[in-house]
Amino acid sequence: MKWSLLLIGLMSANAWAHGPTPQKTDESIQVNSAADAVWKRISAPCALAQWHPQVTACEAVNDKQQKITLKNGKHLLQEIDEVSAADMTVAYRLSGDIDLEALPVSSLNGKIKVVADGSNAKVVWTARYYRAFTGNEPPAGQDDESAKSAVDSFVKDGLQGLKDGRQNAAANQSAWRKKICASVRPLLQRIGSALCA
Repeated sequence: MKWSLLLIGLMSANAWAHGPTPQKTDESIQVNSAADAVWKRISAPCALAQWHPQVTACEAVNDKQQKITLKNGKHLLQEIDEVSAADMTVAYRLSGDIDLEALPVSSLNGKIKVVADGSNAKVVWTARYYRAFTGNEPPAGQDDESAKSAVDSFVKDGLQGLKDGRQNAAANQSAWRKKICASVRPLLQRIGSALCA
């Protein structure tokens, strides 16, 4: 009898102590381009800003970290763990304090992989993450469903951007402006112009 009560007590304690469960997103898409060409688009530093429709800008913080700006003005700090040309794989994770209005997760690890499929490419994007609220009884918007919905949307939109051959004009203009400014800055400084300062 004592053992039965102890077992029931332990089971009840486990039920009350249940926190967030790991969530996952696994998506893939066929892209009508050679795998090498798709890999170049994915693996370039801060490439996400070029082809992801939810991303408006990306700035390299250092050789591993990138500050990503989303359409809603919120930011994510992404840390690149590995870029493997041999496997055509980029592995990354979100770091720092994650803005819940950017993605309602407490942590996230992801991987984007390009696989040759005849003359085309297949892109596989996987993500593993936990909801924003790590305790019991999460508030609305910080639960498992909100995390999964947001990450699924982010991944699917990114894959569709690759498939559509999307080019972010604003990011392209910014890159060109930086290149032009780098080459003419000494001349502008000599004439006292603050342009490109």
